[in-house]
Amino acid sequence: MTTRFSSTELSGLFAPRSVAVLGASSREGRPGHFVIQALQMMGPRGFVYPITPRYEEILGLPCFENLASAPTADLVVIASSSDRIEAELEEAAAQGARGALVLGAPIPDERRDAWLLRVAEIAHAANLPLLGPDTLGFVNFHQRVAATWALPEPAAAGGIAIVSQSGTVYWEANTNDPRLRFSFNAHSGLEATISMADLIRYSLDLPSTRVVGLYVETIRDVDGFVEALELAADRGVPVVALYAGRTEQARAQMMTHAGRLAGDRAALEGLCRHYGVVRADSPDDWWTTLSLLGADRPLAEGGLAAVMDSGGGLAMFLDYAQEFNVPLAQLSDSTTVQLAEMMGVEGPKVGTIDFWIGDADRHSNTRNLLRVLADDPGTAALMAFTTYGESQRAGFAPNVADACRRAHAQTTKPIFATTYTSRQVNPTLMLKLVDDGVALLDGMRTSMQAMRHAFDVREFRTRWTLRSGWSTELEEEALRGASQLLCSSDQLLEAEALSLLEALGVPVVPTRRAANEDEALVAASAVGFPVVVKTDEGITHKAARGGVRLGLRDDVAVREAYRSMAASLGPRVVVAPMRSGLEVALGIVPSEFGPVLMMSAGGVLIEMLADHCYLLAPASPDEVAAALAELTVWRVATATLSEQALTSFCEVASQISRIAYELRDVMKELDINPVLVSDEGCVAIDALIGTYGVTKEVT
Repeated sequence: MTTRFSSTELSGLFAPRSVAVLGASSREGRPGHFVIQALQMMGPRGFVYPITPRYEEILGLPCFENLASAPTADLVVIASSSDRIEAELEEAAAQGARGALVLGAPIPDERRDAWLLRVAEIAHAANLPLLGPDTLGFVNFHQRVAATWALPEPAAAGGIAIVSQSGTVYWEANTNDPRLRFSFNAHSGLEATISMADLIRYSLDLPSTRVVGLYVETIRDVDGFVEALELAADRGVPVVALYAGRTEQARAQMMTHAGRLAGDRAALEGLCRHYGVVRADSPDDWWTTLSLLGADRPLAEGGLAAVMDSGGGLAMFLDYAQEFNVPLAQLSDSTTVQLAEMMGVEGPKVGTIDFWIGDADRHSNTRNLLRVLADDPGTAALMAFTTYGESQRAGFAPNVADACRRAHAQTTKPIFATTYTSRQVNPTLMLKLVDDGVALLDGMRTSMQAMRHAFDVREFRTRWTLRSGWSTELEEEALRGASQLLCSSDQLLEAEALSLLEALGVPVVPTRRAANEDEALVAASAVGFPVVVKTDEGITHKAARGGVRLGLRDDVAVREAYRSMAASLGPRVVVAPMRSGLEVALGIVPSEFGPVLMMSAGGVLIEMLADHCYLLAPASPDEVAAALAELTVWRVATATLSEQALTSFCEVASQISRIAYELRDVMKELDINPVLVSDEGCVAIDALIGTYGVTKEVT
């Protein structure tokens, strides 16, 4: 039972002037002790009231025997055992608390759902924002409040907000890396009233938040989650998501561990792509991307420039740039001349420099190298590689770090101090860099992957601002006819499905149905040889079962193919002309977010290659093109087909997504495999449509 709360309504919870802690303890290691420690760590914002009859004082704070004997508090933290939570929550509501934080919960069993519902009803009846139950708490770095038993580093506020459904991920955010700077961290727990969506919106309302990191296990408030992602996109704040459950084994573990299932990952991917959410594929990727996007400067126009103190490192850098398709800065002639004068060698045309060349004092020019590269109009961002965590005896890294700090002060472009590996042992220099405003990234490969995400964010912002200029009009009469047809059937086989798509503006191959040999011959003559004959008996995997015969060039071949197919599979067939082109598959699947467009390699490769991407419908042609760039089959297409052919396919895929969206109440699934893409255009060859099998009035 989630309840939507505004940031103002959440201020009593996340920015309280006073806090009462039920279940307060003087025993180190107990949640009721950690919470009081955390509240004292972030600064004297307000008053803290430990509530317990066992002690007179805890950590220098006088204790109160019960909540009624203490002054009224904005926030009530319940750190008691689970059997006392309901009664104490009712007491907090009666005392006029403006927020509640419930740390505990019963063990996951058949009784916990009913218990959780009762807790939610108590909070809902009092309009009481409740974080949890079963949460580790939150840290509001912007407002200097920490109500948590994962003790944070009391660092200055920064640009990263973390909203996590994993306690471990939240704990790591608070305790693991003092170089990271946060605005707000929260563990959502079981989300009795406050959902992940509320936490995202609250994070976005903090002026220091520049990026939001999500760890997602399940989405309880679907509409709220979608609205929160849309709000982030509208405000230009990137969101970086990390989620597990891509395999059956992982989903089973999530059910066992958390009692919840993440749902359809394809649908979540489609939703994330629609709103420009970065999908990290590992914790290292997630944290590094958050560090990069949490910096105080977005990418400028142009590509990435880099300097480093290693020829081997430069070679690896170029490998990773190609692997992740990171655009490199193309330098102007004047910049090339300046670099040549500084380095004593021919100046590069691309902004990647190994400055450990020639005399041993080459690194003394590092500061000027960074400045000149940053000043070039083709530079979007600049990375400076060295071993920043080296032993203090080595002495070289401080020179590069100083160059980074000075360049950061002299340019408006982002400067990233980047290490070759994540094996860094001396944090002193690293912390000084971060304190001076220079983001520090760990490991070359992971940092280049994060940089690719940053360029994706830049491209998404452009698409998002232009989205209102895109629309695909579908004829109302054709939509009405399609809806009526779908309401009257559980499934449309190839011929009917292609006919419906053609009526809605999708290019399809001419197809004729036949129920006997003579009709098959007439159909072949009508569409023109060579032809393909396919079974029309509603059989899946037709080719594998002998239900597809290709390249039939005359009546004799058609007759032989028909007789063989009719004898083994049934008399009904479809006949179509042979076409050639690159095979791509399109599909529509339902989800809790709406129809999702699937694109992948087509034909028999659809099941052989794990090469697919998803988009929430409706998707614009630009969205389709951006998603396709990740597919191997599309890299083949861009290397072999004309720009017109690629554009044609993107427009068709976009049209399919619009059709699915408009018919979402009656069309359940759509499978088009393949769509043939060639320089003559693209055409749907085979299709199957599944419906919801309900009859409804169509208006």
